Amino acid sequence: MQAKIIWITGGSSGIGFATAKQFLKKEWVVVISSSDSKKLNNAKNRFIKEPFIKNLYTIKCDIRDKTEVKNTISYIENKIGKIDIALLNAAAYSPNKNQEFDINNYELLIDVNLKGTLYCLNILKDVMKNRQNTIAIVSSPIGYRGWPTSGAYGMTKAAQLNLSESLYFDFRKIGINVRVINPGFIDTEATRLNSFKMPFLKSADFAAEKIYKGLVFKKNFEIYFPFFIVFLVKFLSIIPYKLYFFLWKK
Repeated sequence: MQAKIIWITGGSSGIGFATAKQFLKKEWVVVISSSDSKKLNNAKNRFIKEPFIKNLYTIKCDIRDKTEVKNTISYIENKIGKIDIALLNAAAYSPNKNQEFDINNYELLIDVNLKGTLYCLNILKDVMKNRQNTIAIVSSPIGYRGWPTSGAYGMTKAAQLNLSESLYFDFRKIGINVRVINPGFIDTEATRLNSFKMPFLKSADFAAEKIYKGLVFKKNFEIYFPFFIVFLVKFLSIIPYKLYFFLWKK
């Protein structure tokens, strides 16, 4: 029986790396990509003594570049095998601690988190058509509603969430399953940039296990964790603005 294949963007660190490790342990063929060649090499070296290293492939791919995205997907499909799951995890993150409007920061996050996701989707929709495979987009609970200091990041995550919901319907017509993943606070290089204490902080390995089980064994559109913090943010997303803004003042 041929091993299944998952492609993970942003797979050289954080949730992407931990998820790659989880799928490798379950004997999947894993392709991780990143715009940073050094991080990719470091990621591969961390697996060098593991028996599943033969099932790991690394490819440099900056998802902001349409050509690199197209070439990466073409290489996987033609040289490695058909993609069963595409986990669109790559993201830029830069917390705005001073609450200053910085157009350069907005443009960076739009280029990576939005345009990069769209460039991947644009190619995947053709190569995965009528295969009943899965595209999973990693968004964030911050996309449910606006938070202080999170204008740029929250905007892109809200857009990814809305996009996932829309494409759930549209891509079903062409035989592709679209799902969204909304992790709470996970201990990664990115979240360590935060200046506030993160409630219910979980490890990247915790996130990876939830993602693996959610993608492989369950069919829910949304995969979210940990339950309590995400449930709380969901609740905050439906209360009236007056109360919402009042709570943030507190």
